[in-house]
Amino acid sequence: MQNLSLYLQIIDSSPVPTFWKDAALNFVGCNDAFLDMVGAMQRSEFIGKKDIDLPWSPNWEEYERDDRHVLQTGTPISRLEGIPSSDGSIVLSQTTKHPLIKNGKVVGIVGYCKDVTLEKKLKDAEAEKQIEKINSKLIALVEKFVNDARLCQVEIVNERIGLKSPNNKLVIAAPLSKRETEILYCLSLHKTPKEISRILSLAHGREVSIRSVQTIINEKLYSKLDVHSTSHLIERAAALNLIPLHMPK
Repeated sequence: MQNLSLYLQIIDSSPVPTFWKDAALNFVGCNDAFLDMVGAMQRSEFIGKKDIDLPWSPNWEEYERDDRHVLQTGTPISRLEGIPSSDGSIVLSQTTKHPLIKNGKVVGIVGYCKDVTLEKKLKDAEAEKQIEKINSKLIALVEKFVNDARLCQVEIVNERIGLKSPNNKLVIAAPLSKRETEILYCLSLHKTPKEISRILSLAHGREVSIRSVQTIINEKLYSKLDVHSTSHLIERAAALNLIPLHMPK
């Protein structure tokens, strides 16, 4: 199209956000769609100004570098840009810049913008969903691995002490009480019933007899973990992850 003025009139009525600059990189004009995209009211806010004078001034060097490339080479360039609008929000624009040529000479540039803010948000949201799915699968795999490893450990212990684990389930006859867990913890530290009695008496401020400790070991812990010796008790409790890292409070 030979008539530059007519060409710019057509752009001005286009629904595609469009702006144009002269060879000195001053804004010469823009259409209503561009004003809507950046949240501006009037063209006068842009005419005669450079990028450094506008709301997106923090990015002016990047924008003008692309502009000069188009002016110097006469070839278009396209880039995803984050354009700060007048209300402070960021508009993601896929901006394509073309040379304006008159009589064989580049006299300015024209830029076409595609607002991809919503599209990018939707893609990011979908990506987050996919990451969450992957994380959930990884957690499930890790849990299965830990459970399988523990099951294997229990089977090894069971084989060593001559026990069978029904249905290969990581279970005990009944949950351990706090006192049973305390005694089990002390046994894992190779404490004798006498030493355990003294430790528990000090911890609770009242006497815990050696006999009560021995009774819990023989009648409760041995029964619940289906063992017949302290060494097997500790092995099986460790395999079942029943021994706490610290004395229960």
